[in-house]
Amino acid sequence: MGWRCLVCDTMTGQVVAPIDIPSLRWTLTVSDCSMSTTRDKGTGEGEATGLQVPWSAVPATDAYGRSRMLASYRRAIALAWEHRDGTLSPVVFGAIGSRTDTWDDTSFDLVSPLSLLGSRVLVREGAFGHGDPAGTTQDGMSYAGLSRRAIACAVGQACTDYKPGGALPIDWQYQGEAGGHSASYPGHDVANNTCKGIWTALANSDGGPDIQLRPYMADESHVRLLMCAGSDGAPYLGQDSPVRTIAAFRGGGTAQDVRVAFAAPTMRVYATGAGSDEAQLCSLAEDLSLCNDPYDPWPLVEQSCALSDDEDAGTLAGHARARLESVRAPMAQVQCTVRLGDPAGISPGDVWPGQMLDLVTEGFPTLPDGAHRMRLMQMEGDESEDCTLTFDVVADPAYA
Repeated sequence: MGWRCLVCDTMTGQVVAPIDIPSLRWTLTVSDCSMSTTRDKGTGEGEATGLQVPWSAVPATDAYGRSRMLASYRRAIALAWEHRDGTLSPVVFGAIGSRTDTWDDTSFDLVSPLSLLGSRVLVREGAFGHGDPAGTTQDGMSYAGLSRRAIACAVGQACTDYKPGGALPIDWQYQGEAGGHSASYPGHDVANNTCKGIWTALANSDGGPDIQLRPYMADESHVRLLMCAGSDGAPYLGQDSPVRTIAAFRGGGTAQDVRVAFAAPTMRVYATGAGSDEAQLCSLAEDLSLCNDPYDPWPLVEQSCALSDDEDAGTLAGHARARLESVRAPMAQVQCTVRLGDPAGISPGDVWPGQMLDLVTEGFPTLPDGAHRMRLMQMEGDESEDCTLTFDVVADPAYA
């Protein structure tokens, strides 16, 4: 039981060899979980940083072999949790980033699949700069009658499977799913039309879905990534396993070091979109109910955000509403630490960010005793079995 690392081929997910990595930090998220009053929803990430590998641990015997084994971007690392029965649950999969080699070891961070998709542009092959003899681009990519996650799926496929050398081991499970959404992406707007940028805009729209690339063992020698996304009717990722319970009380429990952060509400969001000066798109989202409380009103708090990629008034208004929705109430956020592999606790692969957990507390100064069902937003840790859980921002229990 414990962490295992595998060197894999980035494009196919084929396992090349196991490798011992004594030092790293990893993070899993489903979307932005900061307490910031300017947060957007964003998309889920799986990252690992600070990987440091002694040359004695690299399964190669000469300079050429070592460089080939750990070639940046060509090779990937899968960080997997080995369960008591010997099965592996990959938690993080990422391409090896830029390396720094010394006499003794090599160090690097992993480039997440989402970051790889940030370097893929949605444009039809052979169309860019060939719209007319002057070198313009007239072509674009359009999708209609689809769900948001089907649009994200189609964009992802166009940025991977349909490009030379673009393959990534991703399962696109929402191909062609019908829905009431349409989207057009002009071929000339390459600065704004990366796959990651489009997914982020879809997630940040009003009612936008969670989007996550979740690694799994397809067989004993291949790691693949399943694209998981919320539906139009239920934008949060579904609960595909029983709700697990962790408990905290002073000096004990499966949840240790409980911390609760609090933040005040925001009542207005001023959002600006494409354009400039008097022609710039503008949208105001507001909820003044707390300011108008006749017994104990809150002072007005306003914020502004620049969303220059929004070229449509309806899209801008949706983003402004989504931003306001995340900050319009007094907020509280719980963090705690668990010991992975604890029979009474949780293990990677059994629980993912986006799922619900019951945190049972007793005697905490500002949380009522009992079970608090909360959405897990982030898991992070290192090579040890300690893992920090961050839950979604919720209404302050004192005002709920």
